[in-house]
Amino acid sequence: MKTTPAATAAWGPTRAPSLAITLSFALAATVAALMPASPLRNIGFAPIEPSTQAPDAPASARSKAPASYNTDSDLAPAPPFYLHAATPAEARRAVRCLTDAIYYEAANEPIEGQRAIAQVVVNRVRDPHFPKSVCGVVYEGWQRHTGCQFSFVCDGSIRRRHADPAEWRRLAPIAQAALNGYVVREVGSATHYYAQYVRPNWVRTVDKVAQIGQHIFCAWQGRAGYVSSLNASYQGGEFEISNAVLNGDAMAPAPRHARRRAPARTVARHRIHRVIGRLRVADRGGRGDGRA
Repeated sequence: MKTTPAATAAWGPTRAPSLAITLSFALAATVAALMPASPLRNIGFAPIEPSTQAPDAPASARSKAPASYNTDSDLAPAPPFYLHAATPAEARRAVRCLTDAIYYEAANEPIEGQRAIAQVVVNRVRDPHFPKSVCGVVYEGWQRHTGCQFSFVCDGSIRRRHADPAEWRRLAPIAQAALNGYVVREVGSATHYYAQYVRPNWVRTVDKVAQIGQHIFCAWQGRAGYVSSLNASYQGGEFEISNAVLNGDAMAPAPRHARRRAPARTVARHRIHRVIGRLRVADRGGRGDGRA
């Protein structure tokens, strides 16, 4: 074949690279066709779990695991709780006790704060350190004059101010939702809370998780406060807390010696104060009639 100037120009610098690229693609396609097929997940289309990332990879190459993968800490949301009561009556009893806790502890809080209190009760039911029923958790320590887990049980709130029926019924659906799988993610695995204007003596034994409304929510320190530690099973027995306890009628009055001592000490302090006041006035050359 005789080469003409036109043909030489066609195979010149502009066409040669195109031919090389074409041959490269053809060779790559042939090699890919001869290789054995591999599953789709092996070529990066499936999400990679954090535990499968190479530990020796450079820090810049390792992507941080999404928050949804962090399922075992005190900040991770607790799994949904579903009440498996033996009877409908026991289920209603559990709702009553949880509603009591919401009413007396957070009636004046926004709904987020009320739901958070319910979440703490549910978390306690699944925590090995607490009773395994809703009423058992809410009314734990009712036999004592102090030291109840929920202050309204021991401080006489139930007897001083019975729940307003309309307000109580308004809060009952919040309790029902908490016992039917509703989760307050911000509360995490918290099993404790306290009002922001107080400082309980146990605050050093817990870690702060969140603040919602006026309450600060806390979990046990270390792995005891992780979500995986909420592994106890609900055991029922809601009627072990009697109606007398729920109504506040079973609360024993304060011991007589305790009732007598406080007024006596108060009167003594008052008298001492008056005497000291008179002495000070007399020392300043005053009238000495007790008016400083």
